Parts: sequence; structure tokens; C-alpha cells
Amino acid sequence: MILSKPFDKGDLVDFDASIGVVNSNVDVSVKPKGNFHLLDQRCLAIYCEDNVLILQMDRDKWELSSADVELRYFHNLANRTTCFEVKSPKKSVSIEYKTWWAEIPGFEPVEPEMDEDEDFLGYVFSVWKNKQLQGSLISNWA
Repeated sequence: MILSKPFDKGDLVDFDASIGVVNSNVDVSVKPKGNFHLLDQRCLAIYCEDNVLILQMDRDKWELSSADVELRYFHNLANRTTCFEVKSPKKSVSIEYKTWWAEIPGFEPVEPEMDEDEDFLGYVFSVWKNKQLQGSLISNWA
């Protein structure tokens, strides 16, 4: 499926959701069905499948609007890292990575709303919290 990379100049990728990898050939005539990001060799995607938003991390998948899925997104200020967690009865995953502002000298993360503009998983977290946005994305990506 064709996905856009909003945090990488809007480039397109062909994502094989069955195995969680990106294929090199991209058919640019096909409308993107979601967004993709590569984080420390980990394939992350949010896309529409059968009118449902799916969050995928490598091969692990969750239905984003399911009541059984809980996301957590927060920063470890001392380590200048971001923690992202997906919890569900079937599969839970936690990752920690260098925060987007780690290399900015003297930066104080006092505006958390910037996370969704600067960090793909911050964006995913904001989508998860906003049911209206989820509906809009499903309409756009279906």
C-alpha cells in the first residue's frame, strides 16, 4: 500500500503491511492510504484498512480506535528521550528514543503541542486522542 512520509518531505513509500517492510518501487499514481515513518530501523505506520485506522510497528498491529488499545507518550527530561507505549490485551510494546528536541541547546519542552508537529509518534498519539480526526483520516484514506 502507498503511504506518505509527512516527516520526510512527503515522500511516498510502498509499505507491505503483511510483513511490516517498505518496498523500493512506488506507484505515485495511487493515492496514499496513510502515513509512514522509519524510527531507528523500526517501521511505523498509521493507515486505513477496511474503514478502520491501524497503527503498525514492524509486524505488530493495533486498531487505533479500539477501546482495548491505550497509548502513552511522554518525555524523560533528564535523558532527553521520548517514551511511546501501546498497551492492549493481545500485545503491548514500549519504545524509547532520542527526543526531537534533544540536540537543541537550552530547549525547554514547555509546549507539548509541538510534539505532534515534530515527532511522528507524537502525531500518532494526537490522532489516538481525537476521534473526530480519526474519522477525517478514515474518510481521506479510504
